[in-house]
Amino acid sequence: MLRRFLLLFVFIPVIVYANQSLENDLKLANIGNSGAAFRIGARYLNGEGVEQDYEKAKYYLERAADKNHSHALYDLGYMYLYGIGVEKDYMMAYDYFERSKDVGFVPAYFIIGLMYYDGAGVKKNDKKAYEYCKTAIERGYKTNNIILDHKNKKILIKQEKEQEDK
Repeated sequence: MLRRFLLLFVFIPVIVYANQSLENDLKLANIGNSGAAFRIGARYLNGEGVEQDYEKAKYYLERAADKNHSHALYDLGYMYLYGIGVEKDYMMAYDYFERSKDVGFVPAYFIIGLMYYDGAGVKKNDKKAYEYCKTAIERGYKTNNIILDHKNKKILIKQEKEQEDK
């Protein structure tokens, strides 16, 4: 009985707060707050506290992106790169990542570098891949999967340990 009582009072405030936060963000997004629109879009994209809904995610992320919200731009790029809730479109992804990079979102440099490395939506270019990944790492992006080959101006992707053992 005491355990049930504690669970009721410990978890209900968290649930109420989460709902209030969503309600507050909806109000703020409706008056043009890009941070609130991004948070709502991210919730719908990831199904955090709401049922996952890619259409709503895209709607709110686009509202934030219209105001150059760096992370919203990045998330939209990610949706287009992998075809999450939208048709896969490398050029749209690249454009969103470029806009995100231009407003200072460091992970965008890295993913653009990988696009150049793979030739995803852009012409494969090892030198550009190197420069973008190098910039991301110099600006604090952390990764264990990339080695910068400074001599040849290339990036090397570390293989998974299981693949190396084969």
